[in-house]
Amino acid sequence: EVGFRRIHTYLINQKIITRNIIDLGAWIGDNSVPWAMNLPESIIYSIDPSGSNIRFIKDICALNRIKNIQTIQIAVSDKIEKLTTNGNINHCSFVYNNANNNGKHIEYAVSLDSLHNDGDIENIGYIHLDVEGMEGRILKGGELLIDKYLPIITFEQHLEIDDTEIIKTFLKSKKYIIYMIDEVLPGCRPDCKNFLAFPEHIHTEELIKKIHTYITYDILI
Repeated sequence: EVGFRRIHTYLINQKIITRNIIDLGAWIGDNSVPWAMNLPESIIYSIDPSGSNIRFIKDICALNRIKNIQTIQIAVSDKIEKLTTNGNINHCSFVYNNANNNGKHIEYAVSLDSLHNDGDIENIGYIHLDVEGMEGRILKGGELLIDKYLPIITFEQHLEIDDTEIIKTFLKSKKYIIYMIDEVLPGCRPDCKNFLAFPEHIHTEELIKKIHTYITYDILI
């Protein structure tokens, strides 16, 4: 994800990404860890349902003396509910191959708004979602948080199987400007793309010109 990472390096260095970060679908912390090291004054909330992934992140933090990552082992949806999957919880989908939510493995989910209301997350400047088809539901369940903080948002979509229009409509209603980072993601389906959404008050022509220097294409959808 060369373009994705170069964009984020620029946004961090220019202090465009500020405050605290939600890394949802944190996996083994491949984004959380460098963001924490480059934003020592921010809290990185690494959220993932896998106990194994969370333990790995904690081990990496201990080895590197990283103090500003807070791990949260939980699944996230648009509401407090039961989710199921047929996949390995270390890297799974609660949507794909599980249309009726009757998978063999059960996880209990909360929403971003419920986490915020409970004081588990706060002062959010940036949200990263890599949640294998749950992106739209998670954004819906974080609507109050988004309205309050207007964070920059990135999210992954599979163009052939995800309903990207749902997310586009939701974010446009919040006056976000959305771009697609047009790069092939290693080890992923060819239709797997990252999207970048700026709240209107952050989006400027100068910013977009700078981003163009780091990736091949930005496509406004």
